[in-house]
Amino acid sequence: MSVKRNYCLRCGATIGSKKVDGTKREYCPTCDTVFYDNPLPVVSSVVVNKNREVLLVLRDREPEKARWCLPSGFVEMNESIEEAVLRELREETGLTGKVVRLLDTVSCRNEFYGDLIWISFEVQRIGGKVVAGDDARDARYWPITKTKDLAFPPNVEAIKRYRDYYRELWKMEDSFKRLGKGRKLDTSIPSDALYEIITRDAHIITENWIADVVQNPTTTSYAGFDRDDIYSRAYKVVSQFGEWMLAPTDAMSVVWDYYRGVGRKRREEGFKLSEVLSAMSLTRKHIFTHVLPRGGVWRKQFAMYSAIEFMWRVNLFFDKAAYYITLGYEEAGEK
Repeated sequence: MSVKRNYCLRCGATIGSKKVDGTKREYCPTCDTVFYDNPLPVVSSVVVNKNREVLLVLRDREPEKARWCLPSGFVEMNESIEEAVLRELREETGLTGKVVRLLDTVSCRNEFYGDLIWISFEVQRIGGKVVAGDDARDARYWPITKTKDLAFPPNVEAIKRYRDYYRELWKMEDSFKRLGKGRKLDTSIPSDALYEIITRDAHIITENWIADVVQNPTTTSYAGFDRDDIYSRAYKVVSQFGEWMLAPTDAMSVVWDYYRGVGRKRREEGFKLSEVLSAMSLTRKHIFTHVLPRGGVWRKQFAMYSAIEFMWRVNLFFDKAAYYITLGYEEAGEK
């Protein structure tokens, strides 16, 4: 709610009003100062765990006391909106995080605070334990499909955007996870351990790949391509690699047909073959760099032979994928 000023903050004189830029504004005739009222910036974080549950807090203050919302708060002076969203997350839930991407920016009006600009981010949890802060009665994860009755409409819209963004990827992930059904995973087996890590962290691997491929000098065309499209393509590559680790090689013909089709499609889209192969090589790099350092799993449970077998499988998969991409690319050029 906007509060009317009675005295000038600069000279202390009584404030009047004046029409400026077509709008009546508070004005000090003594020092010729116009006072502009601007919307307040608010930030929210969407933090989702591996069970597709979103982190919410139960408000302990007005407005909307005793209602659930995303971890949210006002941006303070001398901090960026990214710093603000991570600070509010830490203060309200006890978690530390990393900003993944901007989800939504909307203007809205609140009866308590007036005009607001609400900025929502997807945030990845990197540490801490969920504990309600001073402004909250409770903090906990809720199924992401059961978040319609939140305190603030921009929170509902931000979660909807998150769900829409990942809907197709979740379908692929669910399909990927079904590969492991029917037997219990044994993480002492390299293929099972890799499968477990990738199903948990495929999103992170894909995000790291995108950050690399859009600025890498060997893949310049990807910078101008639709991000959502290249995200789903990269996620599928990571998922198929997990399938390669679990499935017999004679059951993978459908995958190699896929990469043959990828080669044809990339030529039709105008990509250079060198860029496509480099992008695949970067995917291999990010699988290596993410999986190998994970805790002490590889060092403690697997002998040197197992680590060598893992690297051999990674290289074999991507070498075969590169061969079929090249084959499809050449076939498209012969038409």
